[in-house]
Amino acid sequence: MKRAAFARINLAHLKYNLASIRTFVNQSQVMAVVKADAYGHGVLEVCRCLSDADAFSVAYVNEALELRESGIKKPIVALQGFSSTDELRNAIEHKVHVVLHHKEQLKILQSNEPAQTLNVLLKIDTGMHRLGFAAEKFKQVLDELKSLLSPESTIRLMTHLACADEVKNPQTQQQLDQFDLLVKNEPYAQSIANSAAILAWPEAHRDWVRPGLALYGVNPLQNQTRSSPIELRPVMSLHAPLISIKHCKKGEKVGYGGDFCCPSDMVIGIIAIGYADGYPQHLKSSPSVSINAEQVPLVGRVSMDMIAVDLSGVHSQVGEIAELWGESISVTDVAEHAETISYELLCAAGNSAYKKYIQ
Repeated sequence: MKRAAFARINLAHLKYNLASIRTFVNQSQVMAVVKADAYGHGVLEVCRCLSDADAFSVAYVNEALELRESGIKKPIVALQGFSSTDELRNAIEHKVHVVLHHKEQLKILQSNEPAQTLNVLLKIDTGMHRLGFAAEKFKQVLDELKSLLSPESTIRLMTHLACADEVKNPQTQQQLDQFDLLVKNEPYAQSIANSAAILAWPEAHRDWVRPGLALYGVNPLQNQTRSSPIELRPVMSLHAPLISIKHCKKGEKVGYGGDFCCPSDMVIGIIAIGYADGYPQHLKSSPSVSINAEQVPLVGRVSMDMIAVDLSGVHSQVGEIAELWGESISVTDVAEHAETISYELLCAAGNSAYKKYIQ
């Protein structure tokens, strides 16, 4: 059932962001990160739009298989690799590239001899401590991996940066230094940079970059009060209609719990969006909403499918469409009011609100 709230997905902005990133990283190839339904933007539509990307990456082998079944032929990387014999066989059959990050995956490869033709990204844990082989195991694992693969297989080396969005954090340079020390003289292509590293750490660009958030027009450095070195255009904007206008008197309370008490006579607008549509319910402060080219503050609690805003002094009428984030208000600003991250809001809204695609 279609709800009143909708997410507008601007595919022209998506293409623009990819082109901007490609120009900025110069000779590096671009692996567009489209996991979690392309951060809520709709993975199939995003992949079809980003035909100029060199590859795509998802979290799971099953996500990659769904893209293959939908006709996506470009290289696809499963960032969590395979966790069973069946997943390995599917990856081989459908030419899905896999990240190798754990000894159990080596055991699965060993049990599937003779040598497999497989495209592998060998992940080294340089400090994220999430996925990847410990530095002291790298050479041993690489030698074992080479013995298990056919000559037609490819190997690339990768790591993931824990703090690239914190531009003054020394851990990023420490991770880069450790990676360089380990892979020195190795002939394999390398991949390190996520969106933040693409923008703030050009020495991390290497052979492949892996933009995610930046592709969707969000600057991962924004909460560091640092501007992006390239222009990024927001791809998702979240909208909902104004469904009621009420005139409340001083002292009257608005919404559940009566949390908001009108300090004076006020005009209150009710907009048909709430936490069921992916708008954050737990707000520590009040973000603005854009309506009729005016930014107005949210008042009271966020309900399941309604919010209230202060329309005092603003000319508006029922039926007008409000923007919750997008061109006028950044999703990062809303996330800061909710003490969360823009990734979470994009995924939540994209999974809940109806999506409208524009070229």
